[in-house]
Amino acid sequence: AWLLGELYGAARGPADVLAVLHGRRAPDSLSGHFLLLAHDARADEWHAWTNRGATFHAYYATDGRRAALGTCFRAVADAAARPDLDWEALTSFCAFGFCAADRTFLADVRLLRPASHYRFDGRGRLLGAERTWQWQHAPEAGRSYAATIDAFAERFQAVMDDVLAEGRVALPISGGLDSRSTVAAVRGEDAADGRLWAYSYGYSADSVETRLARRVARARRLNFDAFTIRPYLFARLPRVLASIEGFQEVTQARQASAIEAIGVRSDSVIAAHIGDVWLGDMGTSAGAAHSPDDLVAQAAHKFHKGGSAWLLQHVCRPRLGRTEPENMLHDLLAAELARLPAFEDADFTVKALKIEQWCARWTTASLRMFQSAAFPRLPFYDTRLFDFFSTVPTRYVSGRRLQIDYLRRYAPDLARVPWQETGRSLFAGEGFDARHLGRRVVRKARAVLSRKRVLERNWEVQFLGQAGRAGLHEWLLRPGRRLHEVVDPAAVRELLAAFERDPWAEKRGYTVSTLLTLSAWLDYMAGDLDR
Repeated sequence: AWLLGELYGAARGPADVLAVLHGRRAPDSLSGHFLLLAHDARADEWHAWTNRGATFHAYYATDGRRAALGTCFRAVADAAARPDLDWEALTSFCAFGFCAADRTFLADVRLLRPASHYRFDGRGRLLGAERTWQWQHAPEAGRSYAATIDAFAERFQAVMDDVLAEGRVALPISGGLDSRSTVAAVRGEDAADGRLWAYSYGYSADSVETRLARRVARARRLNFDAFTIRPYLFARLPRVLASIEGFQEVTQARQASAIEAIGVRSDSVIAAHIGDVWLGDMGTSAGAAHSPDDLVAQAAHKFHKGGSAWLLQHVCRPRLGRTEPENMLHDLLAAELARLPAFEDADFTVKALKIEQWCARWTTASLRMFQSAAFPRLPFYDTRLFDFFSTVPTRYVSGRRLQIDYLRRYAPDLARVPWQETGRSLFAGEGFDARHLGRRVVRKARAVLSRKRVLERNWEVQFLGQAGRAGLHEWLLRPGRRLHEVVDPAAVRELLAAFERDPWAEKRGYTVSTLLTLSAWLDYMAGDLDR
């Protein structure tokens, strides 16, 4: 047996893993960022277990003659897949930014699903798959809101104590609430022993994100470094593509800009992914009846990317025959929704679907970028927090309410640092604040007078300079690119010309970034990117 990754909590030793293999312990008792593989020599069978979030990606492929199972997409595809593109997967990738269901860019290759046990025969043929854990939502009616905050604080502290217990640990900090919550759970003795290192990155030297992150780190006396993201993407595109494997647009893994420093300063890195999912709501109206079609529509609205219309029209529609992309996307999400239990709380249903799909397919792709330097530890994927949030009513987390009140109560020093989304302290009320409005007006006036646009997205840094324009022309327009086998070069030329005239119109940043990702992925799969 091979345990790839790391376990948290009480069940974390070899004896616990062996108990799972011999059926004495439920697979779901293992928590962490891991994949468990085993070969049963007596039965000549292979087994694979994923965790609840399928955070450690693994792939299975068969072309009818050969089969392969592994954690590197290209290796699995090279061993046992035909080069046929999966246009349902590509349509969802263009529309949502991720491949829906268990699909990948190739029709013969599938991703192993969350919370599942797969069985294969000795030749690699799939014998079956079953869930090892099922979603539930049973809010504790007798627990008050105040008691729920305390229960979260206790549970979250236990998880954070585990992920901070060993080694040199990096703590990425932003101006948001999730990373701030991880800092809130840092104990004084951990901050003092020098093992912890905090960092942040922004898009300019005067970035509001790094300014707020520095204040958070200073409040807890953490060693801290701020990085300004410069144009790096085209010089590092092979490493970025090999890490995220194309399953996320290449500008999203911005940690690639600081990956050397992360590798030198730390053994592990705390990734606060999906904290905002657990500690927020999906915007589904409470108390109203919701049909499955309503929920699919709500999920599609949450998932749809601005700027996807061009991609659906020029990349996908010509390959779908008479099928409309929107109908295909609806059917894909409807099939995934049908795999979940029916909950009374419609908002939690959409949340579960998002964790099973968006988070398992898009969010966790960037973990591999971290993993190329330091192993990620994922507090919000811990089974203890999955179990806790299954007991929390949606109204308690709506509008980030519970998380804000947790920080107010348990980390008032951090709550006083403004939240980047609002520019205000977490102790500020929701009403009108003349001073805050005045500061925003002054900042806006300065930006207008200086004619300097504030950079807020990585694609702006990577694409809008001279090196970025040259890189886009190289990857999107150079004759002979494999991209031109799936999209008309003339249409790409028109898109790039429109992007150069007005990059922000029609959400073209997403359109161009996704097209670049597809171009690089096609060459990566052919081995050309390596050269």
